[in-house]
Amino acid sequence: MVSDETSSSPAAAADYDVVIFGGAFSGSALGLLLKRARPQTRVLIVEKSEAFDFKVGESTSEVAGCFLTRVLGLGHYLNCEHFQKHGLRMWFTTPENDCPNSCSEIGPNSQARFPTFQLDRSKLDTHMLEMAAMEGCEVLRQASIKSFDLAGAGKNTIVLKHEGGTRTITAGWVADCSGKAALVARQRGLWRKLEEHPVHSMWVRYSGVKTLDSHAARVEAPFLKNGPSVARASATNHLMGRGWWSWIIPLSNGDFSAGVTWDERLFTPPSEGPIGTRLKEHLLDHPIGKLMFENAVAIENDARIYKHLPYYSTEVCGDGWIMAGDAAGFMDPLYSQGLDYCGHSTYCAHKLIIKALDGECVKMALDHHNEIYPQSYQRWFHGLYKNKYQYLGDADLMHAAFLMDIAAYFIGPVRAVYANADKEYSTMPYNGLGGAIFAKFMRFYNRRLETIARKRLTAGTYGKNNLKHRFLVTVPYEPNLKAVRHLFHGMRVWLKMEVETMFVRPLEAMPEKMEKKEGEKAVTPRMAEVS
Repeated sequence: MVSDETSSSPAAAADYDVVIFGGAFSGSALGLLLKRARPQTRVLIVEKSEAFDFKVGESTSEVAGCFLTRVLGLGHYLNCEHFQKHGLRMWFTTPENDCPNSCSEIGPNSQARFPTFQLDRSKLDTHMLEMAAMEGCEVLRQASIKSFDLAGAGKNTIVLKHEGGTRTITAGWVADCSGKAALVARQRGLWRKLEEHPVHSMWVRYSGVKTLDSHAARVEAPFLKNGPSVARASATNHLMGRGWWSWIIPLSNGDFSAGVTWDERLFTPPSEGPIGTRLKEHLLDHPIGKLMFENAVAIENDARIYKHLPYYSTEVCGDGWIMAGDAAGFMDPLYSQGLDYCGHSTYCAHKLIIKALDGECVKMALDHHNEIYPQSYQRWFHGLYKNKYQYLGDADLMHAAFLMDIAAYFIGPVRAVYANADKEYSTMPYNGLGGAIFAKFMRFYNRRLETIARKRLTAGTYGKNNLKHRFLVTVPYEPNLKAVRHLFHGMRVWLKMEVETMFVRPLEAMPEKMEKKEGEKAVTPRMAEVS
C-alpha cells in the first residue's frame, strides 16, 4: 500500500532526492533522464565495481536502438565507437552434415536502416556513467550497499560502504538498477524464477575468429560469395539446434562474443573443463561454427555462466522505491530485446519519480505500473519463448516464427516508439487492447509451432529442410503496416506445415517444470552483473 504522503514531496528533507543502485546502462540512463527532465533533482548513483565488465547484452534490436539514439542522444557516439548491426541470421544443420556450404540460412537479403548496434557493454556503460556525472549526478564508485530500509518516500535509509568506511544517507526515492543482483526484489522477497522456462547460458569472448565475409571463409565455403546484399559478418549470427541456440556477435575491437543458451529439458552442452573450452567444443559441432572458430582463442578471464536465466519480481515499485532494467526481471536473449525492457522500464521510472518529486500523488501510477509490468512480461514470454526451444532446430518452423515474430515486433513496439517515443516508453510493450490481441495471436501460433515440432519428431521429418535452403527476406522490415506482408507470409508457411502434419500424433509434451532432485539446492543467477 502506498500512502498519500508521496503527494507532498517529502524527498526534499532527505540527503538526496533519488539514490540509484547500480551505475551501468539502466542506472546511468535513469540518472540522465532525471537530470535532463528536472535539473534540480539531487541524484546519487552508487556503483559497486571499479570497472565495468562484459555482459551478454551486446546486441540491440530496434526498440533499444531508438531509445539509445532518439531518447538518450547517443547516435554519433555509437556510430563512432561501436559496431553497426546488420540484422539477425540463423544457421541450421543436421547431425551428419559437416559442410558449411550445405547449411540452411534464414535472414534478411537487404535492410531498411534503423539504428541497431553490436555493443561493447563495458565501454558503453563507462561512457554513460561519465555522461551522468558530467550532467550533474553524483557518483560513488567502488561503493557497495551494505543495507537499506525502504520506509517510504523521504524516509528511505541506505548504509553504504565506501573507501574503507560506512556512510548512512537518506533518500526520497530509491531506484534499483542493480541488474541481476536485484537488491530490492531479493530483500523484499519479491524475486521469482520463471520456472516454465528453465534455460541456462554460458558465453566467452574470442580472438582469432574467421569472419563470414572474409576471403579465407569464402575459400573454404564458396557459397558465401553469393547470397544477401547485406554483410553476414556484421549481423548477429545464430547457430540453431533443438533445445539450444548459439550467438556470434562481432565487436568493434575485432573480438567476438559467442555463447550458448539451452533448455535443460532438451539439451546439455559439454560440461567438462574451462568454459571457453566447453563452449568452443560445442561451436565446432556446427559446420558454420567450425568454419569461424576452428582457430579461435578464448580471452583469458572473460567467461560467464548463468544458471537459470529468466526471473521476475512480483512487484516492481512501491512507496518511495522502483526497479528498472534487469533488476525487475529478465527473460531470454534470443531476439536481443533485453535492452528494450531496460529502456521502457527506465523511462517509466523517471516519469513516475519526477511526478512524485513535483508533489503529485503517485499512488495510482504505482499501482498501474505494478499491473502493466508483469502483464507485459507474461505476454512477451508466452508469445515468444514458452517452449520455443522445442522447434529452434527446425529451419521450416523457425522460418515461420522469424517472419511472424519480427513482423509483430515491427507492427507493434517498433512502430509505436518511432511514432511517439515519449508516450510509448512511458508504458510497457504489448500494453492496452491492441497489445493484448497481438499477444494472444502470438501465443497461439507459438503453441502451434511447438506442437508441429513434436509431430515432426514423431514422423521423422524434424529439420527436413535444414540443408541447402536459403530463406532470405527480400523486402526489408519497416515499422509500419507494410510489415503485415511478412506476417501473412509467415502464416502461409505455418499453415502449410499444419496441413502436412494434420494426421500425425505429436510426441509427448515437455514437462512444465523440471523436477528438483532430492537434496538439490536451488540455483540463482550470479549476482555480480549490473544492467
